[in-house]
Amino acid sequence: MFLSVVFFSATSCRDEEKTKTIVVEKEVEKPQVKEETDGTSLSIDGDGVEFSTKKGDKKTEVKVKD
Repeated sequence: MFLSVVFFSATSCRDEEKTKTIVVEKEVEKPQVKEETDGTSLSIDGDGVEFSTKKGDKKTEVKVKD
C-alpha cells in the first residue's frame, strides 16, 4: 500500500512538457489575373448554358439561363 502511494505521488508530480507556439509571418503574393485568351469555351451547369468565343478583339458571349 505504501509503495503504491509513493509510486502515484512520484508519477503525478512529474514536470509536464511545455510546448511553445512559433508564429511565422510571410507576405502573400497577389493572385495573378488571368487574361482572356483567344478560343472557345462552353459551360453547362444546373442554371443553364454559357458559350463564349474570342478571336482578337472580337468577342461573342451567349448565355441561356433559367
